[in-house]
Amino acid sequence: MMADGSLDNLPLREKLKDVEKLTRELSDHLGRGFIPKAQSLRRLSRRASHPDQRDSVSDVAIRESVAGVLKSDEYARELCQKTRNYLLSIQADVDGMFNT
Repeated sequence: MMADGSLDNLPLREKLKDVEKLTRELSDHLGRGFIPKAQSLRRLSRRASHPDQRDSVSDVAIRESVAGVLKSDEYARELCQKTRNYLLSIQADVDGMFNT
């Protein structure tokens, strides 16, 4: 995949292949990365708020879990932005085909 600034130099076929890869990567990341980490944080925070289990959950564990979710979110946002850039470039190419 090309850097975002050079999308205009890619043929439409390459853009379509690249955006397909990006969407698969985003879907995989959400399913195998972000969502499981968010669910794990939710379970951990519920344990921490339960009076019987409060002492078994450390502040460090909560912080590390939050950091993991935030890092995963940042990566998902980067993938979304790259996908958006590709889609806008594809739209411009298609619009150019029909408006000439």
